[in-house]
Amino acid sequence: VYGGTQDNASQGGPSRTDNVNGIRNGDWFVTLFGDGHQSATEPGNPNIVYAEWQEGNLVRYDLSSGEIVYIKPQPDAGEGPERFNWDSPILVSPHDPKRLYFASQRVWRSDDRGDSWRAISGDLSRQRDRLRLPLMGRQQSWDSAWDLFAMSDYATITSLAESPQVEGLIYAGTDDGLLQVSEDGGGQWRSIEVGRLPGVPAEAFVNDIKADLFDADTVYVALDNHKNGDFRPLLVVSRDRGRSWKSMVGDLPERHLVWRLVQDHVEPRLFFVGTEFGIFASVDGGQHWLPLQGGAPTISFRDLAIQRRENDLVGGSFGRGIWILDDYTPLRSMARNGLPDSATLYEPRRAWWYVEKRPIFSGGKGYQGDDYFVAPNPAFGALFTYYLKE
Repeated sequence: VYGGTQDNASQGGPSRTDNVNGIRNGDWFVTLFGDGHQSATEPGNPNIVYAEWQEGNLVRYDLSSGEIVYIKPQPDAGEGPERFNWDSPILVSPHDPKRLYFASQRVWRSDDRGDSWRAISGDLSRQRDRLRLPLMGRQQSWDSAWDLFAMSDYATITSLAESPQVEGLIYAGTDDGLLQVSEDGGGQWRSIEVGRLPGVPAEAFVNDIKADLFDADTVYVALDNHKNGDFRPLLVVSRDRGRSWKSMVGDLPERHLVWRLVQDHVEPRLFFVGTEFGIFASVDGGQHWLPLQGGAPTISFRDLAIQRRENDLVGGSFGRGIWILDDYTPLRSMARNGLPDSATLYEPRRAWWYVEKRPIFSGGKGYQGDDYFVAPNPAFGALFTYYLKE
């Protein structure tokens, strides 16, 4: 599992170990210093990890050698500076594991793991200088250090997606209320005002874009207007590549702004969203949403990912670590058939069977003291999931 932490680097670590103590301090490793932001891996090559610190400072980390290569895209001579968001979006193409997309105010593409880049768009933002815009009731000065040095650039791209069904069908979203669509790999872009989307305020921040895993024409967008005091969940879907839209909020609770959305890779109607107050699931394509509990905190979950081999849902919280829902496959059955009419035992996945190691003899922390941090492993043995009607 990889992710970024506030002021404590980008890190990676296992979701399970082969010892009775669990997941220990020493099982984790740092992939990059500084503020941690979005991480990515290369499918088929677990040694290649991408990490970044704020405002687009992207690196490629090779676990086999420990080498870190700085791969941030650079403008050509004579071009103005790039504007990268504080949390710049990185995307590994579903069509080529060595192809990367990255974004400033422009979309960048690399076909060699970031060794070289080319811009495939112009400036896709509104191209406005934020120092000329009112903030807290007045226009800020050029020497306002807090605004200039401790906050994100403005008029930047915040989210990227490429359809896994159609190579070169690319979506980009900005922090100033624009969606952009290219159907030819970045040759031409079609701009969409987010204020045209149902229930979405003009200039809302685009938190996430996901192209449907099954239908080439469908795309999902999560937006955010909390900086204007509006904490409503904003979630929409288009089934014609952004030409028309419908709300997908369903019965999500009020004030649960949506940060991330993921779609199950087997059942098209099964979705998960990370909100400001926990993770929710929908088994009917977003008409109804249910909170996923199981001990996870009801706090902000800023990112979600699905481990397809294990059918696990991974959630990155803001301040409470990483949480994993092991083997959510029973939700697929509910998406297809609804709740059973009688007691049901769902088919378990294959379980690991091994002799657990005892490196400090006893389980847990043993006698190592309070600075020896451990997180529990998943339960040893097979996991059985059942449903009781009453």
